[in-house]
Amino acid sequence: MKFEGKVALVAGGTRGIGLNVTQALIAAGATCYITGRTAEDGKAAQKALGEKCVFLQCDATDEDDVAAVFETIRARHAHLNFAVNCLGVTGKHKAVRDVDVPAWQHMLTVNLMGPLILMRDEIKMMECTPESSIVNVSSCAGLMGTATQSAYSSSKAALNMLTQVAALECATADNDEHYPVRVNAVCPGPTLGGMNSEERLRANPESTKRKLQITAMKRFAQPDEITSSILFLLSDSSSYMTGTILPVDGGFSTGKF
Repeated sequence: MKFEGKVALVAGGTRGIGLNVTQALIAAGATCYITGRTAEDGKAAQKALGEKCVFLQCDATDEDDVAAVFETIRARHAHLNFAVNCLGVTGKHKAVRDVDVPAWQHMLTVNLMGPLILMRDEIKMMECTPESSIVNVSSCAGLMGTATQSAYSSSKAALNMLTQVAALECATADNDEHYPVRVNAVCPGPTLGGMNSEERLRANPESTKRKLQITAMKRFAQPDEITSSILFLLSDSSSYMTGTILPVDGGFSTGKF
């Protein structure tokens, strides 16, 4: 897949799956804007990826921060072809009866409201560009209930529904000056890097074992395995796909085993 001359925004592109997606897009010819809350991570990523990568510090839950990102993209390129919203936090596993309400609300804010605020501005900019596409990075936890993960599972299930609603709204142009925007999501299973860094996996052997056991394939995904699905959904190869919630989860959502 080639993305020569295309402009992409990867929210959460400073590490983990987001960073891997950015690397692949740049290798395929795109110019990428990446966002993240931590300046140190963003500057390191920008330095490693070179002149076709621009880091913009941004808290996706802050409307002013997000607006500033789009002002910069408009000033430099005037259009946006692709967006990947790769945001997410996790928290301590707790049963519903023991839920920590502020922590629950924080996870919903980051995992759902962040992508919502981004998508609002992405759609407004991308509907002015033909053949544009958005991919939200959700989770297999949003496809099937997982005990003691009510906040994370609920936030990702809601993101899946938000993806489908946006896809319906953007499937056709509302006037002669606008174009359709395709909106899809991928639902990764446990993936190496980011939240599953080698350091974290070694420090939490029981958690690591549990993550391996939830997949039929009994292994973690490599970041490239998730990235290839995201690039497919961005590209013309998936031109008749919108509103798709694509599991890339090693068989997790197939059933119980």
